[in-house]
Amino acid sequence: APVIELSHDRIASRSIDNRMGALVALEALRRLAGDRPRAGVIAVATTQEEIGLSSGGGARSGAFGLDPKIAIVVDVTHATDYPGAEKKGHGDHSLGGGPALCRGSAVNPVLFQRLADVAEREKIPFSVEAAPGRTSTDADSIVMARAGIATALVSVPNRYMHTPNEMVALEDLDRAAELIAATVRTFTAADDFVPR
Repeated sequence: APVIELSHDRIASRSIDNRMGALVALEALRRLAGDRPRAGVIAVATTQEEIGLSSGGGARSGAFGLDPKIAIVVDVTHATDYPGAEKKGHGDHSLGGGPALCRGSAVNPVLFQRLADVAEREKIPFSVEAAPGRTSTDADSIVMARAGIATALVSVPNRYMHTPNEMVALEDLDRAAELIAATVRTFTAADDFVPR
């Protein structure tokens, strides 16, 4: 699907939802390439996230096979910066406002706090998204793999999600990639993600 460039560094296209996640992960890897981070880094693109909520699709098998210590899932969340948007149910997430960091049952609180602390240190704006139940993302499957994997969810606000004209802000993609890369740079083998 063609990508339509709009004013204010916005783009619109269909299927931005899943394509954007791959872009952000690859951009974070590109930024880490010359750094030689102290932690091993693997990026995985999975399938069946939208249809595999009960089975876990590729995220569950990937997490089981790779057995990572932590996982940072990249997805989208509903932008709520337009008239009539349901902020009470979805939170306050705007295009250009930076990534959304999820808090909820699928998200490790220690890893969430690390991301939030890095965002504040690096002056990366972000919002907080509440997901008391399922996140409806690959995070739900990954957190349950093996004995459990410390999982975080970084989402990019997406206006008109699951329509042929999804819209995101390029600066949010950039900020999400920078936040992930900057957070990975802080990881060491001694890190403990067990909530205390």
